[in-house]
Parts: sequence; structure tokens; C-alpha cells
Amino acid sequence: MDATSDELTSCFPWPVPPHPAVVPVPLCHAGWSSNSTEAVLANLKDNHQRWHIFFGDKHFHNHAAHHLLTIYAMGAPASLLNAAYHTHAVYLKPAFQPPETNEKRIAREAAAKVVIDDTNWKDYLGDDRYYQAYASFFSSKLLDKAAGKNVIQHVLEDYVFSIDANLTPGKSANGQRPLVLACFLSGFMHPHIHAGYGAEFGLPGLIAEGVSEAAVQLSEADAPLTPDLFGAAANATDLASKVTSLAFSSAASISNVHALEILARVANDPTFAPHNIRRLVPADADKKSVDRVVCIGGTILVEYLTSWFGTVNEDVATLRAKFEEIVWMNTVIYAVAGWAERELGEDETKEFNGDFFLMHLVTSSLLTSSLLNVLIPKSAALLLRTSFALSIVLYVTRGRPPLPIDAFYAHTTTHPHPPGPTPTPDKDMLPPNEPRSQLTPNLWFPIVQTVFVHPNEHLCKTQRALYHFAEWFGGTRARTFAGLSSPDLSSLGGGGLTGAEMLDGTLFLHAAWLTAGRLGWMREGEKGHMWDGIAEI
Repeated sequence: MDATSDELTSCFPWPVPPHPAVVPVPLCHAGWSSNSTEAVLANLKDNHQRWHIFFGDKHFHNHAAHHLLTIYAMGAPASLLNAAYHTHAVYLKPAFQPPETNEKRIAREAAAKVVIDDTNWKDYLGDDRYYQAYASFFSSKLLDKAAGKNVIQHVLEDYVFSIDANLTPGKSANGQRPLVLACFLSGFMHPHIHAGYGAEFGLPGLIAEGVSEAAVQLSEADAPLTPDLFGAAANATDLASKVTSLAFSSAASISNVHALEILARVANDPTFAPHNIRRLVPADADKKSVDRVVCIGGTILVEYLTSWFGTVNEDVATLRAKFEEIVWMNTVIYAVAGWAERELGEDETKEFNGDFFLMHLVTSSLLTSSLLNVLIPKSAALLLRTSFALSIVLYVTRGRPPLPIDAFYAHTTTHPHPPGPTPTPDKDMLPPNEPRSQLTPNLWFPIVQTVFVHPNEHLCKTQRALYHFAEWFGGTRARTFAGLSSPDLSSLGGGGLTGAEMLDGTLFLHAAWLTAGRLGWMREGEKGHMWDGIAEI
């Protein structure tokens, strides 16, 4: 984006977190400073100006801003922030990528001449050649002083969550619905994650990039987004739309159903067995993975989702409670399933399958918290419903791995120790005769230290999310979820979540240590590794 110095300063002001209107705000931890803030803003401005949101033939996402803001919030110094940004700058795609064929040059130059405005902003959706034009458009909206102090909310509402942004076709769309919210949640929720960072740190430039990313992202999640979801009259014709439209028209007066209860139903239902739904992400050319699960799940999937959707209303207490349910559910899916399928891990230890796709359920959950704090209640409820649905669907597309919670707790240690050299404690150290507690009294500190310098940008995002979840829910006692293990939870049937009574606040620590071991303790001398399943992209 060709922005002036003043515009860049307005797009990337000194970070200010949102008011915790719905859920707690993730904290910036001790270590951040004016120097680190200046460094992160300088790199964010450079990223905004120089690089496209995608790179490579498969449209991989630009994660530079995610990496920078994650370690900045955890306390990284300026030198580390600059080094982290350099790891991305060496491979990112410039806003316009040379060399190119004459045909591509002509197409690029034509795209460069397009000015996006309110009359044509839907006409170029899904075409990444117009990313810079969208970034300029949304930046201008966010920098409009007449829009007032809630401008971030207004842009998200108008261009992502509104009926107009999802159901009203553009002039050249041939009647096709824009479904920007579906695009916002596609690409493994990267537009959602990107905008979430903008909401968390009060950075209009990140909001502009995230919404622009959604505008040029091809949708992978349109089946669940029916007109009923937005409170509009449905006009469904295909099976997927007919089925899923039922999920959003149910009355809200349903007794409370926990997200983990629905997860148990799906985990136990033979309809969603792997042999029925082929394990493939992204989807084959014939049917998107989300659509495939919706079609095969049919009315059974609708019944499960409906029973949870109906419990999500717009009051703050409910929004917060339902967000917490999603956090627990997504962490169980990632951590317990990853341990259960440890033999699928692509390293030699076979201790944990760090599934690249299920990991995004954890990272996106943290950014959902910041978006909930800036959206109006209706849109906040909409975000929770759609995020929940996509979590369930992604769990199924990843082969519906088993969830042996009791075995997970029995076989993963509650007081591990990081590899590498260890100090020799003084004889008067506390507590006496407990060397593990003397060496690692707070098990989170080694995790935070090692992720700072690990080059994998998804690792720091995952560990920061788990760290904050532990801050919020670490005091949760075992048996808090004991009622969910009952084999007859409701009229839905299908059995409860076996071992749910074991779940407690250490879940997030278990997940973080397994993740650290799978990706490698590089600071402590181990070699770094990649996420499992990444070759499937």
C-alpha cells in the first residue's frame, strides 16, 4: 500500500488494548518497552508497505505481523523483533511480483488502476491482484475521523458481519452472494486471526490488512453460512444449504448445552467416522472439506450444532461463557487428540502429533477474545456460532481422532523439566529435597523463554494462547466437567465425553509442554522441527 508517513502513523499508533467488554484482554508481559514498541511498529509499517498478504503459488499467508506482535506482547526486545521480521522478509511476495509474463503484466497493471470504493468493493472479491486496492480502501475507512472512536467496530460490522457484506451480490457477481464472513473464517481462519491482532492492539492497519485478506481469500466455509444465520429469509436450493439453514433458525430457548458435549456426540457418532469422511485438508477439487462434512453429516450435524447455537444469546455473561467453552473444546481437540495420535507424529520420538490444522483452533481462539470485545453483541454471537461450527467440522475433516482424556492425564507428566544444562541449586533452596521444583518452580517460564528465539511463527502463537488460557482458567478444578462424562447427557444420545471429570486447569500446561517437545527446544540445544501434517497443504 502506498501510504504517506502520516497515514502509516495513524494506521499503526502506539498499541492500546480494547476494553474487556466481554472477555479478559491478553496482557503485555514485563519486558516490553518503548524501544520494543518502536521496533514492532517500524516493522509492521514496513510489512504494510512492502509485502502482499499472500506468497507462493498456494497462497500461503503472510504471518510477519502475527509473529512480531506475539513475541512483542510476551516481552521480546527490539533486537529480537528485528531478527524475527527478517526471517519473513526473505521470502514474502512484494506487492507486485516481478518477473512476469507480458499477459500477467497487463493484468497486474489493469488491477493496479482499479480504485476500490463503496460502489464496487464487492466486484473483485476472491482476486488477490486487488489486495493493495482493498488495503487502501479499508485503510481510508479506518482513518476517516468522521467515523468516530468506534471505527474498528464499524468497519468489521459493515464489511464482514453485515447482511450486505454476506448476502447482497455485487454488480458483477451474477447473483452470487459475497459471503465475506465465510472468507474471513477461511484459510484456516487467517483473516480472522490477522484482524484479531488489530483489535487486540488497537491497530487500524492490521484491521485493514485482515479485512482485505478476507476480501481476496477464496471461501472454504460457505456451506454453514446460510441466510438464516444473518436473520434474513432463506432461499436454499442445494442439500448443504437446506440442511444447514435449519441450524440457524432454531429458537434460543434451549437448555444449556456445553461445547464439549457436542464434541462428544460427534466423536461417538459413526456418521462422522473417518471411512465416511475422507481425511483431506484442504479439500479435493470436487468438494470443499467443509461442504463435504455438512453434506454427509446432514440432519444429524444440524441437530448437534443447533443444540449449541440455541444457547448462545447476546448478553455479556453468556458470550463469555460460550467463548470459554470453545477454548476448552479446541484445546481438548488439539492436545488430547494430538497425544492419542502420537504415532502419526513425523518425528522420531512419537510423543505427540502436533497437527498443523488443529493447532489453528487454539491460536484463533485467543484472537476471538479480542474481536468479541470490539463487536456488537449480535455479531459477537454470530462469530461464536460460526467459529464453533468450523471447529467441529475441522475436527471431523482431520479424521475425528480419539479423545482419551483419562489416558492423556495418566501418561503426561505434571512437572516436566526442559532439556539442556541445569544449574546446581544451593543447599538452602526451597523447597528442600525437591530438585524439580527448585530448578523449574514455574513451568511456564521455560516455555516462554524458548519460544522467543524459536523461528517457527506458529509455535509462539500457540504457546502464547495456551499461556493466556492458563492465566484465565488455570485454577479450574478436576471434576468441574464431571457431568459431561454421563452416557445419557440429553435427548441427543450417543454417550458422554469419557474422562471429562479429569479435565482441570493443567490441560493448557500439558498441551504447551507437548507442543514444545514436538517443535524442539532450540534455545536449549535441540534441533527445531515442523508441525505434523503440513505436507498436506
